[in-house]
Amino acid sequence: MKKEKKAKIILIINSKILLFIIFYSHFFSIPLLHGNMEYKKKYERIFFRKKRNHSYNKKNSFHMINNSIIEKAKDYMYTPYKYGGNTKNGIDCSAFIKKVFASHKILLPRITYNQAKEGYFVPKKSIEKGDLLFFATGSTSKRKINHVGMVIHVDSHNILFIHATTSNGVTISTFYQKYWNNRFITARRILYSS
Repeated sequence: MKKEKKAKIILIINSKILLFIIFYSHFFSIPLLHGNMEYKKKYERIFFRKKRNHSYNKKNSFHMINNSIIEKAKDYMYTPYKYGGNTKNGIDCSAFIKKVFASHKILLPRITYNQAKEGYFVPKKSIEKGDLLFFATGSTSKRKINHVGMVIHVDSHNILFIHATTSNGVTISTFYQKYWNNRFITARRILYSS
């Protein structure tokens, strides 16, 4: 058998076909006379490694954490609003976001304006679940960030976000509602898959 040629050996045992494809036959010397097989080892070890798909695992892990944080946020539904509050007896918007992320060991500042400096900027058209939305709801300055919510659902027609409001406590609102859309300042991504 020439060293340059590839060899294919098919053995039929108990009606099962085992297919051995041996590339680069110069690794082996296999005479096939009367069923006798001889193996001459020329190299100490041959390793076959399956490439691991790390990106899939990271992406899976990212989605699990993202969904878990959203579920944690929903646990606060109907918690009353309390300025400066940070418990289920009463909570404000920035404390709500801080506590939800802290439950997964992701530390954010306590003040909304400072939270808006964390993570990465996200264009409006690229907003995804888990992103933070920042608004200016004050009457004195139309550009000063003073409110935050977290996106929990995105589709082609709408974006839903959860937040602590002065009127309804922790609730879910629609981003394209005129009030919120007109007061929107920026979106930031705290969670991202690398």
